[in-house]
Amino acid sequence: MAANPAFSALFDRDGATLVDLTHPMRPGMPVWPTHPPFCQEVAESYERGDVALNHALCLSEHSGTHFDAPLHFIRGGRSIDRMPPERFFGRMAVIDARDAAPCEAIGTERIAAFEAGHGPIEAGDAVFFHFGWDRFWDDPAPQDRFLRDWPGLSGAAAALLVQRGARIVGSDCLSIDRFGSTDFPAHNRLLGADILIGENFANLGRLPAFADLVTLPLPIVGGSGAPLRAFAILRPASNPHPRTQA
Repeated sequence: MAANPAFSALFDRDGATLVDLTHPMRPGMPVWPTHPPFCQEVAESYERGDVALNHALCLSEHSGTHFDAPLHFIRGGRSIDRMPPERFFGRMAVIDARDAAPCEAIGTERIAAFEAGHGPIEAGDAVFFHFGWDRFWDDPAPQDRFLRDWPGLSGAAAALLVQRGARIVGSDCLSIDRFGSTDFPAHNRLLGADILIGENFANLGRLPAFADLVTLPLPIVGGSGAPLRAFAILRPASNPHPRTQA
């Protein structure tokens, strides 16, 4: 297929590349234990004599790579369709936290160390934590490794990112709060500050400390969140030495 001229105009001119941060959606993929599984059933097919192929889907608002909107934990918070579109685009910081212990709630020192080495997190940044947990996504069912013992953020770390003015905070784990949390401090602090939470992201290990993020969530009316397609844009000046995936 010939190259898309519009794509070339946007990216090829400065040597930019795209990294897909989205897990493909398929039956049997990991889901939060109380959420419905992702189901894809044939509604029309050529084999049945239909003129087109069509699937019926059943899924949670929090299926696969997705955003949590403030309404997910905050009564009266904004639903995903009411989030301003400019929140979905902009600079992202990627904090390497692959050495976090299972079930650890990482603290503010992780953020301070990142800023000391790479520069400050600025108001309007998206901040993602690369725990390396996406390597367990495709483990055979019932995905015990992905669905157990993941690390997350402490309430203090979430509060610091609120102070920094982050627009999105996310990770490659099932939840931004650590496995076993019952009070969900990161969810409550971030969503309470009208900050989107990104969960189940993929390929964060292919990104440098800073990149550009493009996300396209579904505008579900009244939705507590939405599945999305997410990409990072890597430009040569910002990507001299991308980290090796765990």
